[in-house]
Amino acid sequence: MRNVTATAEPKLDIWPYVEAVPIADLERFTLLDEVVAYVYLAASQQYEHVLVATNDKNVFLVIIVNLSEIKIEGHILLDLAELYGLR
Repeated sequence: MRNVTATAEPKLDIWPYVEAVPIADLERFTLLDEVVAYVYLAASQQYEHVLVATNDKNVFLVIIVNLSEIKIEGHILLDLAELYGLR
């Protein structure tokens, strides 16, 4: 994955999808209003991971965008502190 945040251009409007994410998927976290923290491009250049900020600096809602089909494949809650045993 390569950080392309500085040069990334929106391929599609992710916000309707983000707004439809079930509250349960966010666990105890709250999304920051339309704040994209980072964008990463897969080595294959087929997928882009758009990280939406939450109220915790170590937790992001990751939206996976399929660049060849210009569609959202899904999402995952990425909790870096939990993933690396820092909580």
